[in-house]
Amino acid sequence: MKHTKIKILSLSLAALVSLSLATPTLAWGPERPTYTNQNPADHAVFNSIVDNAAVGDERDFVRIVEKDTGNEYVSELEIEAGKQYEVYIYYHNDASETFDDAAHGYVGVARDVRLASAFPHELKAGERQAVTGKITASNTDPLAVWDEAYITAKEAMTLHYVTGSAKIYNGWGVNGSVLSTSLFSTEGTFLGLNELNGIILGCAQYSGQVVYTIETRSVANETPTTPTNPDVPSELPETGPAEIVLAVVVVLAVVAGIVYYVRSNKAVRKTTKSAKGKKKSKK
Repeated sequence: MKHTKIKILSLSLAALVSLSLATPTLAWGPERPTYTNQNPADHAVFNSIVDNAAVGDERDFVRIVEKDTGNEYVSELEIEAGKQYEVYIYYHNDASETFDDAAHGYVGVARDVRLASAFPHELKAGERQAVTGKITASNTDPLAVWDEAYITAKEAMTLHYVTGSAKIYNGWGVNGSVLSTSLFSTEGTFLGLNELNGIILGCAQYSGQVVYTIETRSVANETPTTPTNPDVPSELPETGPAEIVLAVVVVLAVVAGIVYYVRSNKAVRKTTKSAKGKKKSKK
């Protein structure tokens, strides 16, 4: 009976472990109250509506796709070397437009809004890593929200940002503007409407997205760089017969010079000594 109980307990624990391993960890964060299109927030908050007509659950706001394939943006993708991939990051201040005015203290207006993103710069074959996006502001609740899309390398590769590809798209003056590479810093880069000044009003009409391109390259195809030592000459000097004869002549000349110097020095001392002797004899 005791053995039966132990067996049942072991099976129960195994089932719990299996369930926990099968349940994927949340890529987004932090845990926060959610809203709907019919019941938006009464304060500035980003990407917390779960039934957005355009993107569905806004908490899943970082996605990726192979460029120019016409495929949908996804949160998990296997990537290959020698291709380009487009990262998509959606942003939406979920406050009702009602709270954007002076009568409500502008509590629906998000200020100092920045977006930061990151991606791995090298992947081994089979390695899985995250492409991240983080939206921060000075007066939202919570102050920051983040999400991840996952990429798995089919082969060993390096990943590179395509210069100038990071652009913001919305229905306002900054639409199509190229974003600073501060996007890839910890602090991030400002978002905005008519200016990139960090101000985003509440309501879907003020939402938008940032898109940028990553290029992948096979590690096998990259040309390795050989480190150079500035103290070591790149070529050894030639040592043919002519160079050897010249070296011998130089050495003999140096030796002859030394011999001449020694003999001259002795002669001068001898002459000086003789002159001193003559002076004494005159006295």
